Amino acid sequence: MSMEIDDSISLPLIFKTVCRLHDELEAYQGSTGDEKFQQNIKNIIDGFVRVTRLVNSLTLFSRNEQLDDVPTSSIKYLMCPAYLMDATLKLAGMDQRRENVTAAKAYASDFLTRCRDYGITVEGLGRDGSSELAATAAVASSGQASSNSSTTAARMEAMAAERRSTLEQHRQKKQLETKMKELAKRIGEAGDSVDDELERDYSKTLLRYWISKVNQDMRMIDQELEILAHREKLMQQGGNGAAAAAAREPQAEHRPFKPVVITREKIKAGIFGAGYPSQPTMSLDEFYKKEYEPIVQEYEDKQEGERVAAERIKRGLVEDPAEAPVQDDDEDEDDSKLRRQRNKDDWKDDHRRGYGNRHNRS
Repeated sequence: MSMEIDDSISLPLIFKTVCRLHDELEAYQGSTGDEKFQQNIKNIIDGFVRVTRLVNSLTLFSRNEQLDDVPTSSIKYLMCPAYLMDATLKLAGMDQRRENVTAAKAYASDFLTRCRDYGITVEGLGRDGSSELAATAAVASSGQASSNSSTTAARMEAMAAERRSTLEQHRQKKQLETKMKELAKRIGEAGDSVDDELERDYSKTLLRYWISKVNQDMRMIDQELEILAHREKLMQQGGNGAAAAAAREPQAEHRPFKPVVITREKIKAGIFGAGYPSQPTMSLDEFYKKEYEPIVQEYEDKQEGERVAAERIKRGLVEDPAEAPVQDDDEDEDDSKLRRQRNKDDWKDDHRRGYGNRHNRS
C-alpha cells in the first residue's frame, strides 16, 4: 500500500490511483494506528487535495448546473470531499483529534451542500450543512422553559425520528452496495468498450452511496465534537495534573482482549465453586425438553385423538357416544338389593342372636 504520484500524471489517472489506494485501506485488516497505515492515509488526503485543486482550476462544476448537465467523466470528482472526510476521520492522535474531526465535518458539509445544489435529494441536511436531526435533538434538550412532560415528549419524538432515519438510510445503503457490485461486474466484463449510460449509472449510484454514508457520519461527527469539547473543558478545570494524566492516557498500555467463552463447567467453577450444594445439572433448554415437552406432546396426542375420533364419527364409522341410548340400571340394582335383604332375613331365622358365641360354656 504505497503511492507515488508524478506531476505529469493526468487528473483521471491521479483520481483512479488514489481511489484504488483508498479501497485497499478499506479492506485492510490490521491496526489503524499502524505507522504504515497512517502514512498511506496522509498520502490519500494529499492525493484528493491535489485532485480537488485541479478540478477547481479547470472549473468543471458550476452551481447553475444540475446533475444531468454534468458529463459522465466528471461526476466522480463530486465525491472528492466525501473521500477526504472518510480519510481524515481515520487519522490517529488525540492531540489533533478535534482539528481533524472539525476538518472532516467541513468536508462533509461541503459535499452534501454541493449535492443539494446539483438537485440531488439529501435527507436530514440543514441550511448550514449540519444534521437536522441533531439540531432537533438539541432544541428538544434545551427547552428549559417548557414543562417536563412536553420536553420529554419532544426528546422521545426526536429520538424516534433519528432511529427511523438511521434504519432507512442503512437499508438504502445496503441496496446501493448491491447495485454497485452488479454495475462494477458489468463494467469489468465490458472492458474498454464500456457503455456511457452504464458508466453514468455506476457513478450516480456511487454518489448516492457516499451521500448515505456521509449523512450517517455527520451524526457521529457532531457527537464526537461534543465529547471532545467536554473533554477539553474537564482538562482545563482539572489543572495541570489532570491534563498531564489525560495526555498520557492514549500512550498507556492496554491489556490484550480475551474472548469470553461461556460453558457449563466454567460457570460452575467460576460462580458456584467446589462443593456448592445447588450446582446446576442442566440448562434451561434441557429442563424444558425433560419436563414440558412430554406434557406438550401428550396434549397434542390427545387433541389428535379427539380429532380422529370426531372424523370417524362424522364419516359414520362409529356411533357417537353422546347419541347412544342411555341404559337405566336402577331396576337391576333394586332386584339385587332385594335379593340380598331376603337372604339376610333367611339366615337370621336359622341363626338366633348369640348363636355360636358360647364363650367355652357347655
